[in-house]
Amino acid sequence: MTVAMDTAYARLAQGLQDSPLNASPAEAHGLLCGLLCLGVPDAEARWAREVLGAEARPDPVADDDELGLEDLPHSLRLLARETRAQFAGDDLALSLVLPAEEASLRERAEGIYDWTRGLLLGLGLAGLKAEALSDQGRELLDDLLAITRLDLDSLVPGTAGDGEGEGEGEKEEEIDEEEESALMELREFLWVAVRLLHEETGHARS
Repeated sequence: MTVAMDTAYARLAQGLQDSPLNASPAEAHGLLCGLLCLGVPDAEARWAREVLGAEARPDPVADDDELGLEDLPHSLRLLARETRAQFAGDDLALSLVLPAEEASLRERAEGIYDWTRGLLLGLGLAGLKAEALSDQGRELLDDLLAITRLDLDSLVPGTAGDGEGEGEGEKEEEIDEEEESALMELREFLWVAVRLLHEETGHARS
C-alpha cells in the first residue's frame, strides 16, 4: 500500500525546493490526500497554492495534463494526476509517497510523520469538523494527531544528542524487528484511516 519512491521521491523533493512550507514530498502528498479525501472540487489548485504559493486554474474534471497545474514541475503534475485517479477508483488503492524501504528507520519515520502532518493540514483546509464524525472517525483523528507527537529521536539509539558520533550509522542498521513492525503498522494505519474517513464523509465512490 506504500510505494518506495527512491529516485522519484528525489525528483519530487527537487520540485518542492521552492515551497514556502518547506514541504517534503511526503508532507505535500499527505496534504493533497487530505483535500481529495473530503472531495474538495478544486483540490489540485488549492494544493498548488498551499504547497508552492502557485496560482492554478481549478479544473478537477479535466484529463491528464489539464488539471490546472501547467506551471508546476512535471513530477508534481504527475503526482496530482495519479493521486486523483486513485481516489476516483472503485477501491481506494492509495500509494503513500514515503521514503524508500532502503532508507534508514529515522528517515522513514520522518516520512510517516510528515505525511500525517500534511494529511491533517489538508483535512483542516477542506473543512473537516471532528464533531461531524462518528466515534470511530474521531478516534481516527486522535490517532493521527498522536502520530505527529511521536518522539522520533527515541526510534534510533544514539541520535538524541548524546555526543557519540561514531557508530551511529551502524546502530541505525541494527534496528530490531519490533521497531520495524511498528513502522509498518503505522503505514498500514494511515491507508486505513484515509479510506475510512473518505467513506464516512460521503466522498467515496458509490
